[in-house]
Amino acid sequence: MALACLVSDCLNSYEKYREINIMMRLGPTLTGDKPMHIFCFNKNFKFIDSILDDIDNIFSKSKNIKYNIVESNNNSIKIIFYNTIAMDRLLNDQRNLKFLDTYGFERNMTSHDYMMSLANCLKENKLPSEYGIFFGYPLKDVIGFMGHPSLKHVKTKAWKVYGDPTLSDIIFEKFKQAENRVLNLCQTLSLKTVVRYLDTVY
Repeated sequence: MALACLVSDCLNSYEKYREINIMMRLGPTLTGDKPMHIFCFNKNFKFIDSILDDIDNIFSKSKNIKYNIVESNNNSIKIIFYNTIAMDRLLNDQRNLKFLDTYGFERNMTSHDYMMSLANCLKENKLPSEYGIFFGYPLKDVIGFMGHPSLKHVKTKAWKVYGDPTLSDIIFEKFKQAENRVLNLCQTLSLKTVVRYLDTVY
């Protein structure tokens, strides 16, 4: 019944829908399963100011979730969200560091450094393929997407899957579970309280 009420609220209020949609799509990042998420909006979107106000109101005091607002040269606004704990975990994996080495990134770069580098790319409306690992995609899928000849495309879920799909399926399921978990929390808690709660759990 609670979920039905939440859906009804969203249908009756675009403001409620907007806030809940942002929270749900950020679910895997809020829970630390997905290091980074990017939203993209047209600068002329009539609700863009309200969206930016929502984000500042909900996330400005978060301990783990950071965000960066980027104005691109194609009349769009990109909002980079990242989970500092998940990013540190990713950057402690030597396989990821070795992969990033090949694209000229220095070993001592912090999560903030990577996100600032990404922001500079997004200003030019460019999203380098190697940043796929920061979306939580398996390294094999990122390498496959970049054209590794031994990795064949086997299916597409939220991203293109290459080679053995087992790990990709597990990660995809974690993402969906995180979305549902955050959606359920939003039924009973204020959105800022949800963020504070997840800051203490993950």
